[in-house]
Amino acid sequence: MSTTGSFSGPIIELGKAIVERTAEQQGGLLDGDDPTYDTPYPKNPYGILTKSISCIIVCTAQLLALGLTKLRQPKVIAEVIGGILLGPTLFGRIPGFTEHIFPAVSRPYLSLTAEIGLVLFLFLVGLEIDTNIIKRNAKSSLIISTGGIIIPFGLGAAVAIPVYKQFIDPSTEFSHFLLFVGVAFSITAFPVLCRILTELKLLDDVIGIVVLSAGVGNDIVGWVLLALTVALVNASSSLTALYILLVSVAWTLFILYPSRWFFSWFARWTGSTEKGPTPVFMTATILLVFGSAFVTDAIGVNAIFGGFLAGLVIPRDGNLNITITEKLEDMVAIIFLPLYFTLSGLSTNLGLLDSGVTWGYTIMILVVAYIGKFFGGSGAARVAGFGWRESFTIGTLMSCKGLIELIVLNVGLQAGILDTRVFSMFVLEALVLTFACTPVVVWLYPPHLRTRAAATGGNFANLSGGQGGENGALCLSSEKKERFLVVLDRMGHMPSAMAITQLLRPANPLPVPTKAPSTSRSSHSPSPRHSQEPAVDNKKTSVTALRLVELTDRTSDLMRSSVPEELMVRDPLLNVFHMFAGLHDMKVANRLAVSTYETYHERVGTVAAESSAQLILLSWASPLRGLVGGGHGGVPLTIHPTTGSGESHGVTPQVTHTSNPLAGLFAGPSSQSATGGAHTTTLTRHEKHTSVAHSYFIRRLYASAPTDVGLFVDNQAVQQQDHVLGSKAHLFVPFFGGPDDRLALEFVLQLCERPEVTATIIRVTKEALLSDSEAEANGKGELPPEQALLAGAAGEYAVPITDTHPSIPRMADTIYPNVTTQTRLASDTADSICWFKYAPQEDPNAIAPQHTPQVQDALSRITFTSQSSPRPLHSLVNKASEVAAEKRLIVVVGRGKRLAAESHQDEMKILLDEEQGRKHGGLGDELRNTLGDVATAFMVSRVSAGLLVMQASATLSNLDV
Repeated sequence: MSTTGSFSGPIIELGKAIVERTAEQQGGLLDGDDPTYDTPYPKNPYGILTKSISCIIVCTAQLLALGLTKLRQPKVIAEVIGGILLGPTLFGRIPGFTEHIFPAVSRPYLSLTAEIGLVLFLFLVGLEIDTNIIKRNAKSSLIISTGGIIIPFGLGAAVAIPVYKQFIDPSTEFSHFLLFVGVAFSITAFPVLCRILTELKLLDDVIGIVVLSAGVGNDIVGWVLLALTVALVNASSSLTALYILLVSVAWTLFILYPSRWFFSWFARWTGSTEKGPTPVFMTATILLVFGSAFVTDAIGVNAIFGGFLAGLVIPRDGNLNITITEKLEDMVAIIFLPLYFTLSGLSTNLGLLDSGVTWGYTIMILVVAYIGKFFGGSGAARVAGFGWRESFTIGTLMSCKGLIELIVLNVGLQAGILDTRVFSMFVLEALVLTFACTPVVVWLYPPHLRTRAAATGGNFANLSGGQGGENGALCLSSEKKERFLVVLDRMGHMPSAMAITQLLRPANPLPVPTKAPSTSRSSHSPSPRHSQEPAVDNKKTSVTALRLVELTDRTSDLMRSSVPEELMVRDPLLNVFHMFAGLHDMKVANRLAVSTYETYHERVGTVAAESSAQLILLSWASPLRGLVGGGHGGVPLTIHPTTGSGESHGVTPQVTHTSNPLAGLFAGPSSQSATGGAHTTTLTRHEKHTSVAHSYFIRRLYASAPTDVGLFVDNQAVQQQDHVLGSKAHLFVPFFGGPDDRLALEFVLQLCERPEVTATIIRVTKEALLSDSEAEANGKGELPPEQALLAGAAGEYAVPITDTHPSIPRMADTIYPNVTTQTRLASDTADSICWFKYAPQEDPNAIAPQHTPQVQDALSRITFTSQSSPRPLHSLVNKASEVAAEKRLIVVVGRGKRLAAESHQDEMKILLDEEQGRKHGGLGDELRNTLGDVATAFMVSRVSAGLLVMQASATLSNLDV
């Protein structure tokens, strides 16, 4: 037996190589030497390592990952395939390739680097392990984990017999080979399993929770079996094997108890649990990792086992394990793991599978390995009480092999138990089973058959799986809205979220009138039968604050998704918003959803249905309120707010940093403010990409939300530092007609129940377009020269959709059902009824609608007017600009993408041409598809007002008409 292990031995050799190197050659390439060949620099480990890693990362792993992610495969598949391709299977057959890229002299250094990376990776795996996952699903996870180990191990032992007789050298102990095959068959790749569950959106599903719990137990037992197997292989006698086993157990107990207690105290003493790992704590952690690896390697157990044990020691308090993972995961995932897979691929030669007998045994290994995990996991799941479909899904997921089996196989190859041919057979088996896992699960367990975990059960308790009750989200839009879902995804949106939430405060109860006031045709008065209604409950309005956290393929993000309760307690956005809403007499329920960005809209819709929300509110800051594009290190803008007459307020305010995902739709390299003042902005390609991605999220939510949706864009001019915004607000509502405009009118009526909120509602009709000379003579539809809207600026802001980023395809506009004559007449009738219900009537003899005291009081603060114009959007922008110069203004508009009463396509083209000074492009298209025509007119005109874009859900609008 070697006196040094695979981890400690190369360290000594590396030191000797560095010491022995002389300074005779300093010119290198300038001296005419070939840096890609091993002869000039046989003792230059850095040069050899650099060219090898560059080839691995640039040419294989990352490039393959780009393609395979489209097939929803985990990145490990690309890394394994890349390693195989770089080996003798493909590129190794090119003359001189292996000698230049992976020369023999480089193998020890590459092996040492890969071994260090593998130790760090197993340390990260240990950090991922949370025993609370098993405790919360103890019964089912124990049954499934046991079934997923015993049956595959038994079948693996049976397969080992014919494979040993056919391929293995008789000098190899059969018992050692049997143990390795059994462990390889019974192992489940927990890290790869997490990524597959993430890709399939099963992290908060009942099946995903149970499989993850079983995978944790399976992983722990698998590593214990591997450690015992390595100990037996390295022992020269039975007595030595016993000593290795006892010392391993003693070291494990020392790590898990005294060391764990010490690190828990040390983390608190250094303050690492409160403010993240300090440099002292990180130093101690790294020493623990490599010290434990060195000890386990020295006593005869593989070094990776020591790294795994070190990961179990780190305290979980304050998400300390997640923070440490963030510091290490990129280096391990980008450099060390691809390097390890490449070395594994250099030992894999699929060209040795050159006979029918070899392929027959390979297929047998593959089939038996899948059968063992499939029937072992499925049978155990049936015993645990799952149905057949769910059981088959669990069995398939448990068959995921991935990286962990490759580690086991490499240990067997290094120990001399497996030769290159058998090693290649098992590598192919692990690759095929991992690749097949995702498509088989999609076929067995489609999304419509899935069951989300209860809010009080399971480890990912961010969804309750409940459905809205009889007072749920699908209610008539005329019903007073008392349940709101406010979506929060970043701190930069908090001011806008607070601004719109502040208007949702319940109104103070009105005094009960002693007698019924007389009715009048020109005024709104309550009916006598409503005069004795009880006072409004100030606590009736409830808000659900949904915090969206993006889930990526990073290990730290996966770990965060397993502790949503802790994230909610510590999240600053939820804490700030919860306090703000509570101070305004609103009940707040915090929710948190960890999801990929592409599925944000699905999670919002699900939570809205579960919380019976009547209105979903999104909020974003406009470019005028902050740094364009957001991010860190940007340049603040300087903006000169003006009044409607063009006069400056006198002080040039400094814009504070505000992250704005829609900024890329409004800003470009250079632009003019709405009043002509120049300001300079810089947008990176990434910022444009982010802006378009956020607009897609909004449009997907508009299209799929189970209830009404409101998007609030705070487009008000930045105020001076000593300016008090105040609680008073004036709402401006253009009413063209259609379900969205009716929703906007009803919602504004509700908001005006507060005495500090007033409104102007304008019913707009479109006249036939006059000629330019007639319009100029009549003064209709044309903007005065001093009110020119962003003259020539928006064209410089334009961001063509096709030029944003190649990874985001252009999203087509939402397609709604064709409008029939019947639905159009029904919608027009609903518009007239809605207007008649609230607007004062000109006929004094008409019977006035009856309203509650609260509605009557709200109507007293609303001004209803009508106007006709050939260019209504121009007229509305002029009117809003005049109002915004005098008071805080919020424009409330319907999105108008479904059953709109008027088409503004021609006027929008004219407006955009006027604003851009050229033909409109991606800017107008993207804004119109996201916000609608009316909202786009206010946005590109830079009216200093908040903008609330309302859309009624499809079900609601059908009920209305």
